[in-house]
Amino acid sequence: MTGQVVRPGTTKMLPVSHIRVTLHRVGSDRAGPLDSTRADADGRYAFRYRRSGDESAVYFVSASYGGIAYFTPPLNEPLVTGENAEIAVYDTTSSRIRIGVRGHHIVVSAADANAQRSITEVYELANDSSVTRIASGPAGQEPVWSRGTPAHATGFRVTQGDIPAAAVSFKDGQVLVFAPIAPGLAQIAFTYDLPASAFPLSIPIQDSTQILEVLVEDEKGSVSGARLRERDPVVLERRSFRRFLADDVPMNAVAVIDLPAARPGSVDRRYLVAVILVIAATMIVALARALSRR
Repeated sequence: MTGQVVRPGTTKMLPVSHIRVTLHRVGSDRAGPLDSTRADADGRYAFRYRRSGDESAVYFVSASYGGIAYFTPPLNEPLVTGENAEIAVYDTTSSRIRIGVRGHHIVVSAADANAQRSITEVYELANDSSVTRIASGPAGQEPVWSRGTPAHATGFRVTQGDIPAAAVSFKDGQVLVFAPIAPGLAQIAFTYDLPASAFPLSIPIQDSTQILEVLVEDEKGSVSGARLRERDPVVLERRSFRRFLADDVPMNAVAVIDLPAARPGSVDRRYLVAVILVIAATMIVALARALSRR
């Protein structure tokens, strides 16, 4: 494969002495770096490698710039060149540049045996600048992005997404993200539990959002506000969810989820993880369609 390290939006020469690129392999049988080299004066690099072992193993190339790691997409072809082998690196800033919300997805599970409902929220965050936003303040104590959760939320956990759990904390009802967010889209997903008595639940939309979607695993109840309209239900992992969708939701709108005090059921946590994976994939497709319409 042959590729190039680039700095979008600048014509400055790459500091060659600082740009090292590394070829990685991640598979069920083994994982780790396979080779590394330095990019030339134009940021170009090349690797030769042979696939082996686990057929589902993923190969990709990384580069570190300004203390931040950047990656190529997975290398799926025998010969990879052009955009698929390009690594875009950016200068960093701790200034309060805006991190917007392209998509916000909320899934509400049926009540479990303890009369608790699991709530999963998936965000598509957008950095529309030309620099990577990093945590600010003394020792990076000011988060890059934050979002509130409902009162009485417990059992907070980060699930699938681009942002690792180690870079996210939950304090005083706030989700705090300290991971760098590069230009483009980054996905974060987290789950928490609420007692069934917490409904009706009001969820303020704290930033203008292109796509807002709510899935409810309950035949009764209602979802209103924030321009939400009910659409055809969807089936995920053999479970049916009522689906509510809104486009171009303004900041400070409020979505209200009103569910009856239904008889507790049983929710398998492994099933919820599978649902989150499906949500992540469908959200990306929905965002792509919305952007193409524009």
